[in-house]
Amino acid sequence: MTRFFRKNSGNSRRCSQGVAPIGRWYAVLLCFLPVLALTLLIGVAAEAAAPDNYRINVGDELEFDILDDEDPPQLFTVGRDGMVQLPFIGGMPVEAISVGDARELIRRTYIEREIFVGPAIELSIASFRPIFVLGDVRDPGNFDFQPFLTAEQAVGLAGGAAIAVNNEEARVLERRNLEGTLSSLEYDLALLAAQYARVQARLKDEDTVSWSNVPPDVRPGVNRELFDEHKINEDQIITLERSDTVGRRKLIADAMTEAEQRISLLDQREGVLAEVLEVTRAELAWTRDLVARELVPKAEINQRVLAVARAEDVLLELKEQRSAARVQLAGLRGQMSQFDAEWEKTLVSESQRYWSNIQKLISTRQSLQDRLSLLQQWMSAARGLESSLLIEFQVRRREGEGVKNLILQPYDELVPGDLLVVVVKPPEALREPG
Repeated sequence: MTRFFRKNSGNSRRCSQGVAPIGRWYAVLLCFLPVLALTLLIGVAAEAAAPDNYRINVGDELEFDILDDEDPPQLFTVGRDGMVQLPFIGGMPVEAISVGDARELIRRTYIEREIFVGPAIELSIASFRPIFVLGDVRDPGNFDFQPFLTAEQAVGLAGGAAIAVNNEEARVLERRNLEGTLSSLEYDLALLAAQYARVQARLKDEDTVSWSNVPPDVRPGVNRELFDEHKINEDQIITLERSDTVGRRKLIADAMTEAEQRISLLDQREGVLAEVLEVTRAELAWTRDLVARELVPKAEINQRVLAVARAEDVLLELKEQRSAARVQLAGLRGQMSQFDAEWEKTLVSESQRYWSNIQKLISTRQSLQDRLSLLQQWMSAARGLESSLLIEFQVRRREGEGVKNLILQPYDELVPGDLLVVVVKPPEALREPG
């Protein structure tokens, strides 16, 4: 059984109602002119965004629409196998064929499988797989692909080459910018070194920042004068931190002392009550002896028994209070131990963070110094050379199951998913030997 979808033409009928026979077709034409104009504009925009001769790649997102039904367009992504999954027909191989050919292939498939009769199919590129620009560029990363995007334009998306090779004024400005960045980096590196030394001083329970706490392999790269400037503030931080730490430890220590004193008092009271209980028990025994000899009434025994019970109850209560005080003291000692451990852990964590940042700054400085050195070589040796030859465009392009390495010219076009590696060559690489 075949399926066929037709657009509702009620709008055209309603538009022509009430019009004289002579002008009816003219009125219908007027009704469809805005729709026709909009269709033409959409077609022009789609062609500008992705022409029919654009070859589909893995990762491209396709916008697919069956114009004979009222369902909205749907988006489908080309899988790694080069297939796109479409309604009613499943997987269709579209990789490496043009948009126009893919549209016609899909249309024929629907007809051959007797799913639609003469369907109107629309297929376009909704979004492309991004490209990646790495290497000697200012802002490496991934960027949205655009049709007809050349290697040179892609470098522009990444902020341009790391060093301007075709403009003397730009090279001068770049050198000043690099020198300024290096100067700021020197300041930051000295600050990090002073902060690292402060943490090391705290771990050693020292009261001041010392140059000796800076690792020996780092000292040659740290400006000692800037370090001494930062040392003043870091010493103040040590004083404030020590005051805060001492104050917090004192609160816990005072609570511990109070708990110890309470335990001592309870011990003394327990000793006194133990003596009282011993005397009371002795009196009970003496009273029983007197009652046995009928020297005192039996009621005396009840009073002595009650006195012994009260003494035992008070003694038991004191023991419970002493036990609770000891538990409190153990908890305070645990707080003190935990405070010291967390404080040391915090210092070790800060030390590792500062050390990591120092290593990053040293690496960044080396990179900036290399760029500045290369720039200075250009400024002294690149005059008269063909500047466009100083940049090499290397592309890694996935084709089928493998990756192909290519060398492109600046005006060569990229394809979605390309990895563009920009290599800036030193000027002496272009000079002929001898």
